[in-house]
Amino acid sequence: MDRSADARAVRFGAMRRSPAPKDLDGWVSQLGISSCRQRAKAHLLMSGPSALPALRRGLRHRKAIVRQQCVRIFDQLVDEASLPDLVVALDDEDPGVCARALHALACDRCKQNGCRPGEDLWVPRALDFLRNHPNPDIRAAAIDALGKVVRNRPDVAAALITASETERNVGLRGMARRRALA
Repeated sequence: MDRSADARAVRFGAMRRSPAPKDLDGWVSQLGISSCRQRAKAHLLMSGPSALPALRRGLRHRKAIVRQQCVRIFDQLVDEASLPDLVVALDDEDPGVCARALHALACDRCKQNGCRPGEDLWVPRALDFLRNHPNPDIRAAAIDALGKVVRNRPDVAAALITASETERNVGLRGMARRRALA
């Protein structure tokens, strides 16, 4: 192979190698490469709790797609030590990271272990997002997350009913109504 062929192969990923199995930070970085993403997600999920420190570091990655994927994996692998990192992810500049963090904090169905984040960690933030966030995708994520606790929380039911009447986005009004009545 001549030098230009080597350069083309590297540029187009033909020579891309997977990180070593125990290089979990390397696997987290692979989440930012679309052609490697699925294999990296599978490896990190299979690594289980040993991947959590690398995933926590991944929440500070410069690429939003890596942060989004780390939150997605946390949805299944979260532990008590990771909960503060998920709460911090609610402040991420990328709406996708914030929305996925809301889901990861709210959804018990996705968890592979017994860790269940306390509602006091995220419900107040979700209520604030519902009422005040300028991004409709974040408001939708808040409605979805709040809908998971509406049966136990009269304050959440009241907020969703109010949103069903006052939300400026008609689609979100309907979504809030459905979640309030769930």
